[in-house]
Amino acid sequence: MEHQHVHLEHSHHHHHGCPTHKNLKGKELLIAFFLNLGFTAFELVGAYFSNSLAIFSDALHDLGDSFSLGMAYLLERYSFRNPDSKYTYGYRRFSLLGSLINAVLLLAGALWIIVESIERFKNPQEVKPELMLLFAIVGVAVNGYAAWRMSRQGGFNNRMVMVHLMEDVFGWLAVLIGSIVMMIKPVPELDAIMSFGISLFVIWNVFKVAKNLFGIFMQQIPEGLSVKSITQKVEALPGVLGTHAVQGWTIDGDSHSLTLHVRISHSSEFQDLINLKIKIKEIFDHHHILHSAIEFESDKEHCHGHQHED
Repeated sequence: MEHQHVHLEHSHHHHHGCPTHKNLKGKELLIAFFLNLGFTAFELVGAYFSNSLAIFSDALHDLGDSFSLGMAYLLERYSFRNPDSKYTYGYRRFSLLGSLINAVLLLAGALWIIVESIERFKNPQEVKPELMLLFAIVGVAVNGYAAWRMSRQGGFNNRMVMVHLMEDVFGWLAVLIGSIVMMIKPVPELDAIMSFGISLFVIWNVFKVAKNLFGIFMQQIPEGLSVKSITQKVEALPGVLGTHAVQGWTIDGDSHSLTLHVRISHSSEFQDLINLKIKIKEIFDHHHILHSAIEFESDKEHCHGHQHED
């Protein structure tokens, strides 16, 4: 029996071009963008009147966030374009481009604030903790609301946006606590210490997300996708003599792809292949594999496919 190629493309709730999913993600990103941009202006006024580096650093960071959110919105919409002859897997990885740029902006901003906070610690300046407390309360409320809305969305790009918003929430909680402390006992150095701590928190989260992003770009097997589990289930199907040349990767952190060779008896009928394809497809659906290619091979053939190492 000659090689028979059966390319399985099936969809579920993450499928390209799904209008509801696309519009919902765009709506949440757009709301977060306007919330962030409006609050950035509010922060800049607060930083000026309170003379707080912590608030100014967060205002600068939020300004970068606003740019990142706007860019993420545009790239996210673009990423839902249907596959074509140029991008046969679709445009989903364009959303990862937004994540990469966001990570660079976050890292650059955090490093700049660290330098400024060290200078402010050496030369502490008087701040107005009462104003800091007021802005901190508003900051927790606004960023907390935006983070809650984004928490309902999936996708790697949206998770990067969540890093932006959640670190803002924790940053403002630090400012809130610090302002209360400074209201009780004047400690101007505390403002610089908070700025330093917030920046370290940002850098830590950026590296965690960047690590996952690097794995996607290097076509690492998706986290949570077990090749061993999948091949064991396929090999347990009637008529399957074995599997090999298994290769898996993820397009955007949510949409997974898998290719494999399935060895069957040379006496298998075409209808047997159709039935086997349906059963394998069910296994792939269970593991959220959206794109797959299966090559059936006769037990009398010699395969030149690549073998993977455990």
